[in-house]
Amino acid sequence: MNYIICAYNIAEEIEANLLKLGVIPVKLRGFDRFGQFHPLSYHPDMFCFNLTENKWIFYDDIYKINKNIIDNLNLNITIAENPKSCEYPRDVGLNAAMFGNNLICNTKYTDKKILEYANQTGKNIIGVKQGYAKCSVCIVDENAIITSDISIYYKSLQNKIDVLLIEKGHIDLDGYNYGFIGGCSGLISQDIMAFTGNIELHPNYCDIKNFCEGRGVEVVSLSHKKLYDYGSLFRIGNI
Repeated sequence: MNYIICAYNIAEEIEANLLKLGVIPVKLRGFDRFGQFHPLSYHPDMFCFNLTENKWIFYDDIYKINKNIIDNLNLNITIAENPKSCEYPRDVGLNAAMFGNNLICNTKYTDKKILEYANQTGKNIIGVKQGYAKCSVCIVDENAIITSDISIYYKSLQNKIDVLLIEKGHIDLDGYNYGFIGGCSGLISQDIMAFTGNIELHPNYCDIKNFCEGRGVEVVSLSHKKLYDYGSLFRIGNI
């Protein structure tokens, strides 16, 4: 059985479809400091980071309020200091995208524990202006991503990463003009990419489908509604 970390407020239809696919959603409560109804308060890509299959970083507040759930997952946990501010870009410490030998992030604001790990393990650190790097990146495999961020697109090409550039928008996020492709998706197994909404409604659906399937990854929709940015789906593997 696979487990994924997801937002506490995911739609019932999404949760039901994950269970049908043999995936157990681990719904974590988010940051109270953002405000109870702030859309980003529930986003996992704002408060946790996956270093390796079993090693994770959580902000201190998040770990404390979800301790019983997280401890039952038998993960190797590192605690990061809570962000000093919930105003962008000081809120993006854990919002980085690591895949294969690459780490895409805004190095000025990324948590030092992530950067130390990347340096110690010889990762290729790709610095970008976009603070919401994980939100902006849908990771398909160890060297393939999808993004609507033009700077991430060009930086990826320069670093010989297979990258698909898609249109901005077409993804809902309350309080914002639009959400991001990384925030409405995630690998729920090695060969299944799930989207929190109906990916077929996206104007670049065919390109996304072909890009993923060309790398042996099936595309599935978890809802009949428009794509919604819940802050990424994080697979934690077989437990």
